[in-house]
Amino acid sequence: MRFHRPLSLFAALVALGGCGTGSPEAEPALRRSEASLTGIDLSVSELGVTCDGDVLTVTGAIRNEAPTGIDPSTAGIYAGDPAAGGVLLATVDVPWLVGKERHGFQTVVTVPQGTQQLFVVADHTGFFPEDNELNNTASVTLASGDGCVVNQPPVALCKSVTVSAGAACAAPVSINNGSFDVDAFPQALSLSQSPAGPYAVGTTAVTLSASDGLASSQCSATVTVVDASAPVAGASKGLVLPFTVNAEYRQVTLADCAEAATDNCGTLDLQQAGRIVRVVSDEAEDALSGLRLLACKDIQLSADRKSAQLRAESGLLGNGRVYTMIYEVKDASGNATTGSCQVKVPSLQGILSVGLGPVYCQGTACPAGTGSGLLCSLL
Repeated sequence: MRFHRPLSLFAALVALGGCGTGSPEAEPALRRSEASLTGIDLSVSELGVTCDGDVLTVTGAIRNEAPTGIDPSTAGIYAGDPAAGGVLLATVDVPWLVGKERHGFQTVVTVPQGTQQLFVVADHTGFFPEDNELNNTASVTLASGDGCVVNQPPVALCKSVTVSAGAACAAPVSINNGSFDVDAFPQALSLSQSPAGPYAVGTTAVTLSASDGLASSQCSATVTVVDASAPVAGASKGLVLPFTVNAEYRQVTLADCAEAATDNCGTLDLQQAGRIVRVVSDEAEDALSGLRLLACKDIQLSADRKSAQLRAESGLLGNGRVYTMIYEVKDASGNATTGSCQVKVPSLQGILSVGLGPVYCQGTACPAGTGSGLLCSLL
């Protein structure tokens, strides 16, 4: 330390506290108060290190940030944080600096084994009561390896991603967009996401962290998972309506006719998610049957297309009637699929038909030629 060097009148006034009437105990407070008026401020910038084994060449600059001049000072170079017991390796003599002047330096030091951070502190003895003490220190991260390596922090790069949901209505997604670590030191690059996923249907904000074991960086993006999978229609329940001699109606709902539909986001209730498109019969509307012989309007769809009234009859000369219910089922994301199920009415002899194709139809997109029977159209 060179505190015996002559001070400028400006620095002397600051150090002596003006008229010198204050007590020794009040001197620090006095210095701080007057420093705020004089604007003394030293800083460290442009810190760099080149290495040859344990021998480091430290370069940088001490700057006078104030508009007025400041007397000579010293800066300290430390192995480790001086606030946490770092070791002083060398000092840098800083000459008189006019306002805003920069003093560059280059100093060779030998670092103790295992040193991971190097600190340079302007006015390291705290002689000058500065207006801003926060910019006095700069540091660089080191790591021991082949000689001395200055660790370069990794770079986290993110991208927002949109994907389709998988089987569990979710998807594992990476938002990494080429994150890298230029020196691959001291450890291989590791990436982690928070939250980790898999991600549910919707949009989730995700943070990516890249770490080399010593330094890290982060970036953020969004993960959007959409449900693009159509449901799978359930199987027909094989419903049988007992033959009625008076050709009575029986109400059949979608849930009576078919098993529930399945979806990657869960099971779908047909009464909620389904809608009857049309119902076809393999017998004509005016087929003769039972005691009434002729009963028309064999199929009547409900207004909400959730059920149908079906006549429990079959032709006297036939082998049983088969109603085929065509329906659409749609999931919460609007993905739809078409399913079908059958409702059978046995013949008078108890025969269950396998179906002969559409002859009579009610609903939407009925096949051509499946309208009312001739006899019914005359009534």
